[in-house]
Amino acid sequence: MNQERALAIIIRLLAVLCLATIIIAASLVIMALRPSVQQTVEARAFVLRDSAGRVRAELSVDKDGNAALMFVDSLGRKKVVLK
Repeated sequence: MNQERALAIIIRLLAVLCLATIIIAASLVIMALRPSVQQTVEARAFVLRDSAGRVRAELSVDKDGNAALMFVDSLGRKKVVLK
């Protein structure tokens, strides 16, 4: 009877090992199929805010369709605008 019990334990351990192997293999396949980092980000404007939530810089398209980069000082005044 001890041999039967040992055999049952070995079979259970093998089953657990097989299940763990399947889970690891599935995880690796899922990670391999994940899309890579997005290559393009699109938006009408990008706004940079400080820790208090104040706008410090903005990259956007102005009303004439020109790209514009604006920097704002700590008092909220436009300091530099590049078009």
